Amino acid sequence: MTPEGHENRVGTFFNGSFGCDDVQYTYDKLVARGVEFLGPPEKRPFPHVYIKDPDGNTFFLSSR
Repeated sequence: MTPEGHENRVGTFFNGSFGCDDVQYTYDKLVARGVEFLGPPEKRPFPHVYIKDPDGNTFFLSSR
C-alpha cells in the first residue's frame, strides 16, 4: 500500500536497516528461501548485505 503522492518512492532505497547476529548465516538462509540480494555479503567496513523486495526497494542488513 503506497500513500497517495508517494508512488515515486516504490522501488527505491529504504532509509533504515535490519540487524542480525551473523550476516553470512542469515544471507544463506534467506537465499535458500528465494530472497533476492544485490550481491553477496560484504565484510568491510563491517559485515553487511543489501536485500531487494518484490517492489525493488532496497534494504540494508548488517551485524549488530
